[in-house]
Amino acid sequence: MMLKLEEMTTEQKIGMVFCARRFQEDDVEFIIELVKKRSLGCVQLPVTAPHIIKRILDAADYPLLTFNDTEKGFPTTTLPLIPLMSLSACNNPEYFRSFAKGIVRDAKAAGYNGTWGPVIDIQGGDGPCKVGRDFSDDPKIVAERAAIMAKVYRDHGYLSTGKHYPGTSDFPLDTHMTEGYCSLSKEEIIEKNITPYVELMKKDLLPCIMTGHTIYKSIDPDYPASMSKKCIDIIRDLGFDGVCFTDSFAMMGILQKYGEEKAYGLAVAAGNDIVLPNYRTSVKEAYEMFVRQYEVGVITDERLNEAVRRVLAAMEFVSERAAVTAEFTAEDEANLHAVARDCITAVCDEGIGAKLCGKDEDKLFVIVRKGASGTGIEQELNETLGSWYKPDMIGEKIRAEFPGAGIVFVPEFPAHTDNEKVLTEATKYKEVIFVTYCDTNCYLGTDCMTRRIEALINCITHSGKTSAVVHFGNPFALKPLFHVKRIIFGYKVTESQNYAIEVLSGKTEAKGTLPYKVELQ
Repeated sequence: MMLKLEEMTTEQKIGMVFCARRFQEDDVEFIIELVKKRSLGCVQLPVTAPHIIKRILDAADYPLLTFNDTEKGFPTTTLPLIPLMSLSACNNPEYFRSFAKGIVRDAKAAGYNGTWGPVIDIQGGDGPCKVGRDFSDDPKIVAERAAIMAKVYRDHGYLSTGKHYPGTSDFPLDTHMTEGYCSLSKEEIIEKNITPYVELMKKDLLPCIMTGHTIYKSIDPDYPASMSKKCIDIIRDLGFDGVCFTDSFAMMGILQKYGEEKAYGLAVAAGNDIVLPNYRTSVKEAYEMFVRQYEVGVITDERLNEAVRRVLAAMEFVSERAAVTAEFTAEDEANLHAVARDCITAVCDEGIGAKLCGKDEDKLFVIVRKGASGTGIEQELNETLGSWYKPDMIGEKIRAEFPGAGIVFVPEFPAHTDNEKVLTEATKYKEVIFVTYCDTNCYLGTDCMTRRIEALINCITHSGKTSAVVHFGNPFALKPLFHVKRIIFGYKVTESQNYAIEVLSGKTEAKGTLPYKVELQ
């Protein structure tokens, strides 16, 4: 059934601006209680717990909004998980279309009717937990590629969310850890950052947005966008009347400065329609904070009614197209598997090819491993951050493609004995090829290589022996390196690691282009 604003109680309206995000047993029982009372607007369903999803959906007799993040694909998909960085490097519109179709197919089959994506931030240079999630540093390219995906979503009754409004910041720290800021002028923000939002609105492809936890000083020096009426009013004045989500209020950029309950009230008062509360707090406790913010007058009836109207419109959209499924073809699946190969990018000096020349016996490959020398940290890191980077697999591929070459592994936090070993081994060869990586994740604080690895590479490069660097992860991590004549970027898909080595052997062509401007030395 469809809910009607004029028939709803205050309790039901308050629940409409709330997104349930925690799933301990007590939380699940409370969520189901809210759903049965038609007092919950949105739930971030637990993708790895289908039995909980079923219990919640079975309790709903109205089109409850069911969302999750799908930035790299649906989390439990059998399809490749692909960061936008790798997808963008391919420059193939069909790949974006297939990527979106795969997400819709898997998400709707699992009970979801919306996603917090695509990311339409303009890549503004290096920054923790940013690189890899963006299409480009060109607003027009971002808008074009986001539109391809958003159209697939709209055509299949699946809500998309442009994030993180109003876009890029020049803050060098991770906003999961502290509040961000942007020093761009208001005019620059409107002309650059907001361009993708405006272009998507023109095509009716922006049903939702998500506000970020960054202060835009030229617009509102006091509050981040997620709690700033001044920021949100800009896009409202441009004609946006869809649902405005906040980014997660579990992020320390909010909790450290504003506190949890106060932030919820300020967010709704500023113009957000659904708030993503702190997932560390029980659903019942977080919900009660919303109720108290209404009772003390921070959330007004006028603002509550406006938010609920938009939430109900989103529910009506997903209800009308609930039965629409994505036709995902064998060609679509082939496209997604091709990304790992077609994204590989070679940046070489004039007259220098991506293929290595000369005898294998003259080459030493230095492969960076996770962890530190003499510790058991590598296994812990693999478990914590995922095992997308596979140095042993890379080593086997090098042995297959360059059977006569030398190979040495070095930990990313090398001891002096590790560096001495690599340097001594390098004296036996005419050229050295480094295989490097860096991880990109929230709460790491940095997306770069370690200073020790940078120094090791620069020392051998200064000696004139470095003929190539093959890098996986954040491309901006290579900025501190001395000039290298041949750099191969493999980005962050595991299968790309074998293809990158094949580019060096000449078996595979490097078809990709850097999606961002990276000022290499």
